[in-house]
Parts: sequence; C-alpha cells; structure tokens
Amino acid sequence: MTRVQEECGWFTETVHRLAVPGLSRPVEILHLTDVHLREHTPWVDDLAARLRSLSPDLVAITGDVVTRGWTRDAVDRFLEAVPEAPLGRWAVMGNWEYWAEAPPPLWREVLRDHGVRLLMDEWAEAGPLVVAGTDDQLAGEPDPHGALGGRPAGRPTLVLTHSPAYFPQLVAPDVPLVLAGHSHGGQVRLPLLGAFWVPRGTDAYIAGWYREEQSHLFVSRGIGWSIAPVRLWCPPELARIQLLPA
Repeated sequence: MTRVQEECGWFTETVHRLAVPGLSRPVEILHLTDVHLREHTPWVDDLAARLRSLSPDLVAITGDVVTRGWTRDAVDRFLEAVPEAPLGRWAVMGNWEYWAEAPPPLWREVLRDHGVRLLMDEWAEAGPLVVAGTDDQLAGEPDPHGALGGRPAGRPTLVLTHSPAYFPQLVAPDVPLVLAGHSHGGQVRLPLLGAFWVPRGTDAYIAGWYREEQSHLFVSRGIGWSIAPVRLWCPPELARIQLLPA
C-alpha cells in the first residue's frame, strides 16, 4: 500500500483555540465533515473507534457524510460512534447529501434516529451559544436571513455551513465562528505548492483559519475522500475547537 492510500486512515486530531467575546464559559466543539461514507468497511470501524475516545461539549457535522453508493449500515456505524455532547449534536446538508439521494426529509430522519439535529437555514439555543445552520450553497437554496434572523441577543452564534465560499454572506458582529468543510484541504497537497485542485464552492478558503471583520472561518480538511481513496500531505482531520471567553 502506498502513502497516498495509507494516509486516508491517519485520523489526525487537531486542536484550535479561539477567544469569543460574550461567551460565558469555555466550550469544546468537535468538528466533523466530509466523511463520504460508502459501504461498511474496516476504515469505518477504525474511524468509529477513534470517535468513541472523544468527549466534546458540542458536535458540529458540516455535510457530505455520505456519497454515491452509501449504505445505511455504514451511516449507522458512523453516527452510533459520534460522541454524546451536552450542548447537542448538530448537522447541515452538504452537496453530496443531495446528489447521493439523501434529501432533507430522509436525511433529517436518519440523523434524528441517532440524536443529531439537522439545521436548514434555522438556529437553536445551545447553552452559552446559539447554533445556526445553512442549506448547502451548491445543491440547496441557502437563506442567510433564515439562518441568522431573530436570534436572541447577548449570546455568540456558531454557524455551520458546508461550502466555505458562503462565508462572506454569514459575517456578522455576533458571529465569531463559522465552520465549513467541502474542500478536503485539496486532498492532495504538494510541498511548497499546496493544493493543486479544490471543488467549486471553495474559493480561496482551502483549509484552516480565515477572518473577515469580527467573524472567523475554520475550514476542516475533512475525513473521507472524493473520487479515489487518495490523500497526500493532507491527512483526515478530527478538529477540536476550544472556544474561550474573551
């Protein structure tokens, strides 16, 4: 097996910290994205074992859990392993949920069976945070006013979206953090050159941290792969983001 294939199983935990004005207490978020599940394989079992070792305050799943050819067995195995979280487990649609025959009514039911709530241009209260989620930019019809309108004042809002190119529409004074995926970090990165290809809907937001005004964007490299089981200098990422009172 070559490195480009082996790297697909290197489930790397990354830890990030962000000071958030108005936050009353620390919150650790586990950010999962772009799992691209197909069949139930040993890779899914290895990922599930890794997830069970984590204990976040909140879980954010930012789309593309499945891809074409997904099976309910693989999805159940993954979602059963997503750790419990006192501030909830939240998800949004990705383009592949639409393209792989997991439309919102079906996907909402699948997630609900495992205690995960789908947010589509809506928000909910989660302890010291408000959590908002958008529809997918590429395959859906996102409405930022629906996702952010009418929120209670005085609490910072965490926004979940799939495509990072949507970030500028979500920038607001009380939105300190937007979480996205979609890009896979390029999936294959070359030393000094970086990613040589990213999907439409990424724009310049390829991986890591970006900022516009008071709002920060974090783009995860994701967990799975697209087209082929190939990753190079871009291992799967289980991102733990620690929000700290400013």
